[in-house]
Amino acid sequence: MSLAHVTKTGNISIPKKWRQELGIEPNSSVVMQKIEHKLVIEPLKKEKLQDVLKKIDDEVKKKKIFFSKGESIKDDLYD
Repeated sequence: MSLAHVTKTGNISIPKKWRQELGIEPNSSVVMQKIEHKLVIEPLKKEKLQDVLKKIDDEVKKKKIFFSKGESIKDDLYD
């Protein structure tokens, strides 16, 4: 646990050791959530679009979801 100071504008500094452990780089974004009476701050993980689409494709194959060519064209899923 660490003690932090909140400035007049609401800024809080994250200890350097924690930033390094979590991979939070200067000028990067974080995700914040208020859960009951707590704040949860997590690094925003950015993935390449190609990697995200591959994960979706793998999940579709795993679940054995198939589209006909007609369905694909109709739904803009086929190029």
